[in-house]
Amino acid sequence: MKKLLIFSLMTFFLLADAKSQKDDPFDYGQEFLFGVTKATNGGLVSGGFFRYSAKKSDRIFQTFGLEIANVRHPQERRVQSPTFFSSSTFYEGKEKYLISTRLMYGYDLLLFKKAEQKGVQINGVLAGGPTFGLVSPYLLRSEDGGLVTYSQYLNGSAIIGPAGYFSGIDQMEVVMGAHVRASLLFEFGSFKSKITGFEVGFLAEIFSREIELVPLGTKNYNFFPAAFVSVLFGSRK
Repeated sequence: MKKLLIFSLMTFFLLADAKSQKDDPFDYGQEFLFGVTKATNGGLVSGGFFRYSAKKSDRIFQTFGLEIANVRHPQERRVQSPTFFSSSTFYEGKEKYLISTRLMYGYDLLLFKKAEQKGVQINGVLAGGPTFGLVSPYLLRSEDGGLVTYSQYLNGSAIIGPAGYFSGIDQMEVVMGAHVRASLLFEFGSFKSKITGFEVGFLAEIFSREIELVPLGTKNYNFFPAAFVSVLFGSRK
């Protein structure tokens, strides 16, 4: 009789635990995500990110992350070098680079849970945090081998092509800012331990001063709103 009672109690607790796991929308405790982003104020690939999420409650995850993205001015455009023997292109109207390094903190809210090994899971994501704007000159290589800015090029320098991002890194400065984002994350992964999907949303970013991305005389900004789409991959446990 005693053995039967112990067996019955063990069976009850095992069934109760199984039911609680089944009722729990998140039957995992941690997520690791990474991916690439295309934003309306960036290039074909604007940047990349990493995010870590930990379970906070039945439907909410707490998220921490890091994103690095290139931000462009709307008047920048790629043109062919005017030097006849060069096939290089450069950005006309670009004076400086702006690389946004964003620290993220926020929450993921489960909106729709997918069925076992099929369907789509939809999360609402709200996050924000400080931004470190890495600002450095956009240098062009002149016909005589020197390095010039776009403003100097307008004053008569003949351009062969861009000198590359690291050519002006010794003149880099940091401008502080902040950002906030709201998005929807669509996950299609077939396996519980793997994540595949995409994210669409809106980002607003502001800096402590105007960033001179284009030459003086053209409107520069300290506020950069953008829509974005991200392709993401990851794992959970």
